[in-house]
Amino acid sequence: MNNQERHIVTTLVFLMLLLWGGFVWHRDPNFPSSFSGGMVGILATIFMFAPLFYLVIKRIKPIKKWMVKYVSMPKLLLIHVYAGVLGPILGLVHSAHKFDSSVGIALTFLMLVVVISGFIGRYILSLISSRIRDKKELKGELESQLIFAKKELQRSVCSTRIKKLTSTSHSLVRSFSTMFGVYSSKFSSEQRVLRIIESISDIDYSIKIHDTAKLWFKRWLKFHITISLFLYVLLTFHIFTEIYFGLRWL
Repeated sequence: MNNQERHIVTTLVFLMLLLWGGFVWHRDPNFPSSFSGGMVGILATIFMFAPLFYLVIKRIKPIKKWMVKYVSMPKLLLIHVYAGVLGPILGLVHSAHKFDSSVGIALTFLMLVVVISGFIGRYILSLISSRIRDKKELKGELESQLIFAKKELQRSVCSTRIKKLTSTSHSLVRSFSTMFGVYSSKFSSEQRVLRIIESISDIDYSIKIHDTAKLWFKRWLKFHITISLFLYVLLTFHIFTEIYFGLRWL
């Protein structure tokens, strides 16, 4: 999900929360059972069941292998996200803030939990994954610099030994100045190697922290899937009762 898509989804989530909070000012008990309300409810149901197909496709390999020939998984995920937000928005419009039944209240609550948990899980997980990629790239660059710095240090050590052997043939002042310059170069190379090693160590620790956070948010996504299944069960029950007891606008 790129930044533009993330902004759109964020706006839709805030719109959903705004619509939910509208029950303070607006209620229409007749709209859900009207023709218009029923059409909005049917459309909301279609959008709300659409994300279920992504969950099935992702976890059943034969279906996934066949589907990716026509639609890529990132596009299916994008459909999953948009439909997962638009469905509850239309569901809230369909309810017209008529929260009189326990089923309606439970559906509304589960819709909000599913959308918010999915949004938080997906947003933070993608952010963590992006950070991990950046840090691994930086670690690779530092490891390349470390190899070069070690070679520089090795050359400095060899140069120091050569200067020690030849320093007796020079004047005392020149010998000391030469050796001081060589040791200074060696010390600088050692410091650079130590700094790079310290930076790599810090990045390794940061990657471990990000990996732990990623593991926890994968568990968060499992919670999101579990709540979604409860929502589908309750939504199916709601649809069944509406059909069984009759649609008053027919």
